[in-house]
Amino acid sequence: MPDQLDLKDPLKRQPLTITVARKADLEVVGHQRKPRPAHLKALSASMERMGFITPLVAVKRDGRYVIIDGQHRFRAGVELGLKEFPVVVVPEKLARRMMSLNIEQSLNIRERSSIALSIYREMLTESPSRLEDDGEVVDVIESAHLVTLGLAYEGSGRLAGSAFEPILKKCDGFLDRPLEEAYAMREGRAQKVLEAAKRVKSVEDALKAQGAWHSMARYQIISYANPTKRARKPSDFDKTFAKLIATLEQLEESPHKVLREKVE
Repeated sequence: MPDQLDLKDPLKRQPLTITVARKADLEVVGHQRKPRPAHLKALSASMERMGFITPLVAVKRDGRYVIIDGQHRFRAGVELGLKEFPVVVVPEKLARRMMSLNIEQSLNIRERSSIALSIYREMLTESPSRLEDDGEVVDVIESAHLVTLGLAYEGSGRLAGSAFEPILKKCDGFLDRPLEEAYAMREGRAQKVLEAAKRVKSVEDALKAQGAWHSMARYQIISYANPTKRARKPSDFDKTFAKLIATLEQLEESPHKVLREKVE
């Protein structure tokens, strides 16, 4: 087998290289999720039966191969004692798009938010003046609100992001601002999310004091206070969260009102 085979993809005619890389020359991109032990065990068993037949996909950076697709296969191969791996090397410009496409649908919202924020910060460092709603950004960030949630999770590990996601989807889209300015705005938005979460917790505590708390209370509270429930068009973030927080403040005084609300 040749050390390297250069070719072009049949659709876009982009340069691709097929090669064999040593384990020491491979690394996993920083914001990939850690492999689950059960998945690694299943992959290892499959490889022992069939061999390592699906190449890793990587980009070349500073003389090393950074894996953007196949980190689980790589880890399983390492556990099996492999010293070399087949690799398809793709252009650097495809790296983020491929990572976005290859994110597992089963990732929870905290993991999706963490990945979105990590990629966002990379792009911010590289091109702070690029607009956030530029196609290059939109293509690789799943949804703009995940960046806001990523920042909020950093502020509070106990945040129930999934409870706020329906609201954020309607009021937290991509901004027509440079990334460095948009990032600062998202930090402010994350603080608003955390403030709302704090208010929700206060209402929950009030319901507990009345013996009326239940496992879905948090979602019921947010559903009651959600000002975008019937909105068909995108809403303004600041106005939306100002209304949300104001309603939550009222519920702290009269938590019984929420008991009539159906969870959506």
